[in-house]
Amino acid sequence: MKRVALAATVSLATLMAVVLLWKFAGVAALFVISLAVAATLRPFVEALEPRLGRGFALAAVYVSGLTVLTVFLYIALHGMLGEIETAIQRLSTAYTHLASGPATGSPLRRLIHNRLPHPHALSQAIAASRPAALLDAALGMTINLIDVLGAFLMVIALSAYWSASHESFERLWLSLLPAPLRPRARDIWRGLEGAVGAHLRAELAESAVAMLLVAIAFRLVSLPTPILPALAVGLLRIVPFFGPVLAAGAAALAGWAVDGQTAAVAGLATLALLIALERGVTRRVFLVKRASPTLTMVVSILFVEAFGTPGLLLASTVAVAAQAYIEQLIATNPRRERSTRSLAQIEQRIGRLRRRLQSLSEDEAVQLGNVVARLEALATTARSASAGELH
Repeated sequence: MKRVALAATVSLATLMAVVLLWKFAGVAALFVISLAVAATLRPFVEALEPRLGRGFALAAVYVSGLTVLTVFLYIALHGMLGEIETAIQRLSTAYTHLASGPATGSPLRRLIHNRLPHPHALSQAIAASRPAALLDAALGMTINLIDVLGAFLMVIALSAYWSASHESFERLWLSLLPAPLRPRARDIWRGLEGAVGAHLRAELAESAVAMLLVAIAFRLVSLPTPILPALAVGLLRIVPFFGPVLAAGAAALAGWAVDGQTAAVAGLATLALLIALERGVTRRVFLVKRASPTLTMVVSILFVEAFGTPGLLLASTVAVAAQAYIEQLIATNPRRERSTRSLAQIEQRIGRLRRRLQSLSEDEAVQLGNVVARLEALATTARSASAGELH
């Protein structure tokens, strides 16, 4: 009877959790993204914390990150607006030349030429479009931008909170589990967090280097639009399996604005660059292990089904997280040998902990100080008991 009641309780709790996640999917997504951002930035915070303290380290890392992001967005948007205008002008000129010229060439080309509307008629059709529809589209875009900005600020605030008090967060959710399961759960969580953070750092670094090098190379060869293909390369390379090929195709398409030879060189050079970055940055600098191809394929199919084509951009990160979870879950934990430490060695470790409390903030020192005080009381009790046995 107890087993039936326990199974029913677990099933009901699982069902309720699924319903809540489905109902509050947006909030859950912001929560998960904030944890991923905190995991990505944590090594930088921990590197600065011994010299600056946690508060100033968090401020330095987050302010630096936001500054870099702001500069990147300014350069990208400024370049995109100018290049979009140039691309539209070149496309309009090419269309006018194609539609106004004589219908020559193959039968297929003549058929397409006869089906194209005249440039003057196309201009009139665009001018006759309803201003109200354009206004509604502009208003909807503005509202979407405001929503994205609000979600971004919420993610930054939550990630800063997780980074500032991740020990308290760990203790909070670990307290919901039975005591024997807490060490295993903590190891799984930390392994998952470390794997996702390392993967995201490698992906961001590789995309940033690829975009920078492609933009500089296209600028040096006087390509009319160097920023747009660079952004496309940095984004498309994230797609599992076919990312480098798609990025090379975007670079070749941009090079086609000059001639076919430039397109071929741009595509091949971009593909070689991405392969070199994958082998150099990801494997040697960040020491990141890629997820299983089978697992990545399964996650890609699920995310495309759920979110459409944009889901491919998240598939590799989710696959890495799933593989890290599985590896930690099935990892064998051999029985540890009994500790041979003496009571004096335990008291020395407690003394080192007491000295370390002096370098922590006041709130953390109070919380951990209570734990150290209880350890000292247990050591004193053990010392008294051992002394009584001797007498």
